Amino acid sequence: MWNRTLTGMALAVALAASPLRSFGTTVQAPEFDQLVAQADYVVRATVKSIDSAWREKDGHRFIASRVTLDVKEVIRGTPPSPLVLDMVGGTVGDDTLTVEGAPKFHVGDENILFVHGNGTVFYPLVAVMHGVYPIFRDRQTGREYALRSNGMPLYSENDVSLPMTKLSAVKVQNPSAQPMTASEFAAKIRAARPGETRTQIER
Repeated sequence: MWNRTLTGMALAVALAASPLRSFGTTVQAPEFDQLVAQADYVVRATVKSIDSAWREKDGHRFIASRVTLDVKEVIRGTPPSPLVLDMVGGTVGDDTLTVEGAPKFHVGDENILFVHGNGTVFYPLVAVMHGVYPIFRDRQTGREYALRSNGMPLYSENDVSLPMTKLSAVKVQNPSAQPMTASEFAAKIRAARPGETRTQIER
């Protein structure tokens, strides 16, 4: 049995000779407009399957996964079809590779995903854990809410830039405030106007 958790630095060293770019898992939460601007596309999708396998690049062996998504809604941009995310980490038999700080996917999960650099970066979501927003369904009301990757609800689109452990200012100021629904969050994403931010990033 082989279980290993790698930090961004360790992975960068282990995979330095591969086509994967250098990266770190210690990332700064982007502002909302930055999050939208850096995404190649934004989708609401359900995980259909996860296929993990050993790979080798220039003598370095590692586990990587292909996460096949069932796209329910294209919120922004033009994703490929089918949409399959390619990322480092996963489980093959008794062997597991975990990337520190990266959220785990499970079959059946539904998320809003800000995808960037699929196939060229180790974890193809903007700012790693800041690029995935699970959908939570309230069985009593039927309402669907967008959560941060740590399970904290969003009360405003600006909450995406908060440290993961910090409560929304909206909730602090108004304890009776209700979380954003997934539809409200998607509407904010569509309406975002990042201005020249995306052009500057792509240069």
